[in-house]
Amino acid sequence: MKLSRYEQEVVINLNADEDEATVYTANPTWMRKMDKLCKEFPEVICLKSWTEVSKTYVLPKSLVRIGKPRTLSEAQLRHLRELQNKV
Repeated sequence: MKLSRYEQEVVINLNADEDEATVYTANPTWMRKMDKLCKEFPEVICLKSWTEVSKTYVLPKSLVRIGKPRTLSEAQLRHLRELQNKV
């Protein structure tokens, strides 16, 4: 079953009372990334359940991070523009 891009969601669920977070995803890219992490760190991140189109993972909530947007220097911006122009 193929999902539309809109339906390929990722939901991260955590609360203050528990030490674990759950990541539900129907996005194939996220599933590949999470599967790779499960294989590399099976004692930390594990697959909880799956369906034909989605998977749910469990991991320590300390691994869930939200960061500030990256600020690029003028030299980095110039380099990225040059790379874009080559394509």
